[in-house]
Amino acid sequence: MSDVVYLRNERYADGVFIAREAAAVSPDDRGFVFADGVYEVVRAYGARLFLFEEHMARLRRSLDEARIALTDLDWVEPTMIELIDRSLPGVDEAVVYLQITRGTAPRSHPFPDPSVPPSLYLSAAAVPDVTAARADGLSVITTEDLRWARCDIKAIGLMANVLAIQIARERGAREAVLVRDGYVTEGTHTTFFGVLDGVVRTHPLNQRILAGITRGGVLEDCRAAGIAVREEPIAASDLPRLEEAFLTATSYEVAPIVRIDDRPVADGRPGPLTRRLQGLWRERVARALG
Repeated sequence: MSDVVYLRNERYADGVFIAREAAAVSPDDRGFVFADGVYEVVRAYGARLFLFEEHMARLRRSLDEARIALTDLDWVEPTMIELIDRSLPGVDEAVVYLQITRGTAPRSHPFPDPSVPPSLYLSAAAVPDVTAARADGLSVITTEDLRWARCDIKAIGLMANVLAIQIARERGAREAVLVRDGYVTEGTHTTFFGVLDGVVRTHPLNQRILAGITRGGVLEDCRAAGIAVREEPIAASDLPRLEEAFLTATSYEVAPIVRIDDRPVADGRPGPLTRRLQGLWRERVARALG
């Protein structure tokens, strides 16, 4: 069987692995009508889920903040592994997308009363080929951060992100880096890091950014290796002074930025700190896989 997804909703109450083209979601699902849901994306190497507990901790926080009642997540890990086995046999690197909405109910803004079971959807895909981006670096643009004020919740309402990255692609860039009140927050689906005066800097955790799982691991690697690092916002006006810049994400791992708004970062090549952190990340992956 190939191109299989997993669903649990009002139609598939016990959960089912089903061919994508046969899957059905109600038009009354609150994820469809209100973007009333949260999601998570987990990386897998072979059949091994990477940093799974960290992803589940973030998912639990998103569920709590969104007030979606789902406490039993013990089924997630074995279901993700089985989904990869069913839909991507033989694929070395995959990502599993998990979406949880508040459920299906007649359209009304308040939470359903009485409450309804959440709707769950999982889908697996091969990791996009980002080898060139990691090796040679990528270009980004900056644009105004127009997202809602709770970016710390991994919510499914992503229109502002979609519009921002579309602008980037139309300008020949790979990612859009968002700026709010004169400071860089993050990318549309990545964490932004810059090196200024020899110090690795990134935005601190608060409601303006998502707590990236790769972000957290890179900060740990910096501190363990004695690399100077500060969780401090970078002013947009300081971007031309950056000595290095890079993105982190579940798919990218650590990817150098070589151009920002058509201006080269330093000499326009991946910098030595970025290369070192790429090496440390690959060592982390190797340790996890045993």
